Amino acid sequence: MSPGHHHSYYLTDRERVIELNWPPQPQTHRMSLKGRVIRLLRNGPHPGPPEVNVDPEAFGAAVKVLERQDVEVAINAFTSLGYEVTVRAPR
Repeated sequence: MSPGHHHSYYLTDRERVIELNWPPQPQTHRMSLKGRVIRLLRNGPHPGPPEVNVDPEAFGAAVKVLERQDVEVAINAFTSLGYEVTVRAPR
């Protein structure tokens, strides 16, 4: 599996859904230097697409951790890759 903008995994042992979302690209409208600094401090940098910015091997390693049902370690791994991670109960 390769990095993408959205992934969803169902963990059968934990009965939880793990959703990965790549942060959206920033708006391209012109902004003052002060506005850029404030946005950077508040939201952090906005990366480009995950296909370019995420190492496929690191993504695969994080998926393997998730397949072992180790949720906490997997969340840390995906977060460090730049994904926003949501854990929820299945519908």
